[in-house]
Amino acid sequence: MSRSLLALVVAVVASGCSNKPGPAPQVPAKPQPPSEPVAAGPRGVEPPQPTLRLPRNFVPTGYAARLDIDPAKTKFDGSIAITGVIDQTSSVIWLHGYKLKVGKATATKESSEIAITVTNVGEDLLQLRASKPLEAGEWTLMMDYAGELDTVSTSGAFKQVVADQSYVYTQLESIFARRVFPCVDEPDNKVPWKLTLDVPAKLVAVANTPITSEAPLAGDKRRVEFAQSKPLPTYLVAFGIGPFEIVDGGKTKGGTPVRIFTLAKRAADAAFAAKTSAKLLEITEEWFGIPYPYEKLDMLTIPVTVGFGAMENAGLITFTETLILIDPKNGSKASQNSWLLVAAHEIAHQWFGNLVTMAFWDDIWLNEGFANWLETKIVQKLDPSWHADRSELDMRNGALNADSLVSARQIRQPITTPDDILNAFDGITYNKGASILRMFENYVGPDVFQKGVRDYIASKAHGNATSADFAAAISKAAGKDVTAAFATFLDQAGAPQLTVTQSCAGPPVVSFAQARYLPVGAPAAVATKPWLLPVCIVYEKGGKRAEACTLVDEPTDQINLGKTSCPRWVMPNANGRGYYRVAYTTAQLATLRDVAWPELTWDERRAIFNDVVTWSGQGKVPLMLALSFVPKMIVGNDRFTMGPALGLPTGMDDWVPAELRPKFEYWLRTTFGAAALAAGLVPKDSDSLDVESTRKSLMYSIAWTARDPKLVDQAVVQADRWRELPQAIRSLVLEIAVDAKPEVFARILKEVRTEPDRTRRDEMYGALGSVRDPKRQLEALALVLDKSLDIRETISLLWGGSMDQGRAVARRFFKDNQAAILSRLPQDAVTSPIAYYAYLFTNACRADQRDEITAYVRKEFTSLPGGKRVVDQAIERMNQCIAKRTVLEPEIRGWLTGVKIPKANAPKDKTDEPEPKPKKKNKDNKSIKGAEKSP
Repeated sequence: MSRSLLALVVAVVASGCSNKPGPAPQVPAKPQPPSEPVAAGPRGVEPPQPTLRLPRNFVPTGYAARLDIDPAKTKFDGSIAITGVIDQTSSVIWLHGYKLKVGKATATKESSEIAITVTNVGEDLLQLRASKPLEAGEWTLMMDYAGELDTVSTSGAFKQVVADQSYVYTQLESIFARRVFPCVDEPDNKVPWKLTLDVPAKLVAVANTPITSEAPLAGDKRRVEFAQSKPLPTYLVAFGIGPFEIVDGGKTKGGTPVRIFTLAKRAADAAFAAKTSAKLLEITEEWFGIPYPYEKLDMLTIPVTVGFGAMENAGLITFTETLILIDPKNGSKASQNSWLLVAAHEIAHQWFGNLVTMAFWDDIWLNEGFANWLETKIVQKLDPSWHADRSELDMRNGALNADSLVSARQIRQPITTPDDILNAFDGITYNKGASILRMFENYVGPDVFQKGVRDYIASKAHGNATSADFAAAISKAAGKDVTAAFATFLDQAGAPQLTVTQSCAGPPVVSFAQARYLPVGAPAAVATKPWLLPVCIVYEKGGKRAEACTLVDEPTDQINLGKTSCPRWVMPNANGRGYYRVAYTTAQLATLRDVAWPELTWDERRAIFNDVVTWSGQGKVPLMLALSFVPKMIVGNDRFTMGPALGLPTGMDDWVPAELRPKFEYWLRTTFGAAALAAGLVPKDSDSLDVESTRKSLMYSIAWTARDPKLVDQAVVQADRWRELPQAIRSLVLEIAVDAKPEVFARILKEVRTEPDRTRRDEMYGALGSVRDPKRQLEALALVLDKSLDIRETISLLWGGSMDQGRAVARRFFKDNQAAILSRLPQDAVTSPIAYYAYLFTNACRADQRDEITAYVRKEFTSLPGGKRVVDQAIERMNQCIAKRTVLEPEIRGWLTGVKIPKANAPKDKTDEPEPKPKKKNKDNKSIKGAEKSP
């Protein structure tokens, strides 16, 4: 599943992809069981009410379900037959079921039929009590029931309406199958499913497997039967019903058919998805050396998703509309890139997660970390010009940031409550999981790692597995035990901090000392054991670049460089693959900047810069030293270097004293102006993703943050025809123009109500929410309360404020209208619990508001689903920010005080400004608009 919070399309490694697939591993007829059986609830004749896990006195071996669903309605009827084994005489069986009303229920065995009384217990349990004890053996439980289609949340079975046409979808991960079926809703119960859907005759029905038969029913309906599936956990069962259009995506070399199911009248927008899906699937098959395990691959469009962007259901992957449907005429490269990465992620899941499923939710990283790790390998193989492999470092940096919290989760965080399951879909699971895989892949070698992965998948195919199974497979392939090393990253929170020293008193030695990285302002942390840390360094050897690796398995360790002269420089994280921060001295950084820089890869340079920026916020590296790396990064001139280079100064925007803001804006314009001029505001057809993304970053920083008047004027002119603009600059133009001109704001505020295109509505809400004028911001926020608009879209307005003042306005608005807002929001977003709205308050980053905000968010958000951990982390993140601000504010003042603005560029008193020159006229005596050039 791909998370949608903050458009989480992050990429992962690439270059380790072997060109030699090798022989396909033999998939056993019956998978080996997990090496660590997961404890279920206590059994017995009458097992007690379960708390987390169901007792397994009844173990399902197969499901056959029929659902009668009309998308025009909000309820559905169902019947289900669950075949399974009772291992000891039982009077009570427990199943999951959420808001399901069960009518007739029986248990049958051969010729005997026993009546069952079904009682809803608690929020999501069904107690099945037999009229007489059920003896050990194979039984079939049969139930008729009714359920509800959710119209707000996008979990369970839910309904959405687009252009007066209704659709029904499912999202059953993590624990939402119980909203659609009575079942054992736990991932280790992995069995075949057979679905039958009774639907309106004119609608299309699709599910995990191909259709085997269709027959008309009374009442202008028809029955659609689907083939029995391969073994699936409940969370991977899926179906969709609606007026879909079907686009043929061709077949893979192996013959797997691929189709795209779009919303009505949107088939043309699926062209890019149809062009690329089968190719992505072929590349993934080649990497695994194991054929795609299902009969077909359908891609299904969902209008709105909350908390996720896509879902890897076996044979039926779902995607939010704005990911899969891309305007073929002016869609952006960024949209295409997002589609490729997310599609590759979900396709990777067909092996990681679907063919082999984690035994329980504490090992969800085996699904999500793996898919994040593999997605960029797939895209890089498809088309290297996307540079997908270079995004792996961004993923590592994001994981290190998440891991800086004392309250951070472990990758394998024990699951003790349902909240722990909701919390598991975070940056630790996805990004740290992928980064750890990448580090160990680098340590044992890509080909060896690939062999271990293939053997792991083959041995557990159509079954379940644990982290221990995976580590054992890699150890076997590598010929050395990496189990303990993996465990130090999986079973404890936090990230290592590596201090590196160099000695040349005798033969050159590089020494390491490791500790847990904790930023300034962090509370006391639980003591961690030393990591078994693969470390690879790059150093100068006889005027050339050399590498050396070791496993740091003690608090201190070293590498002996042998018979060589003393290295002029050492970079302690080769290619940025290591999952650790390096605590540099200022002398080491100066040497890397001035001497080593030409010999380093761009990933190494970016890793250094990320550490520099981090340490500057802790007071460990002077801000002026950090800023001296910015020109070095600008030279890279791509999305991976320009973004971080801009991020250092613009990330301090809020903390710039008002009297020094002209100097701050001048510094931005002079430092980045040449690059902005080269990029220009208007895209070209030949633009690469790097050019497109770099332009957007530069223009936003120069025109919005630094308020360059020429660029602002250009954006205002372009906004007159913003709908015709390429997607690559639409949101940028809108944000600048809406902020600059009240009349543009008023027009967009009016037009957003009737805009039919969801992508454009997102852009309009983004622009309205980011306006800096408090009065206009409140006008925009009022849309959140408008019941004629979809709050799942308008809620983004609350997050638009990028400055202290704007965030304060949003906080006050939320607080004043909290009950009205929360009552209309989805309560159980799949990967982003509603408790995340605590961050609206903790993003204040102000010491004078700390106590008030802490008390408020603990009171209002802790009891919400997933709330306790979310609130703890939000408060800790606020405290980190306050500590960082305290460190940096004096340095910012010192830096900007030293900036000199030439008199020609200095701000003038308006009374001294000359009269504006008349605009140039064309032959029709009309003003020439947009003729001005960028800085």
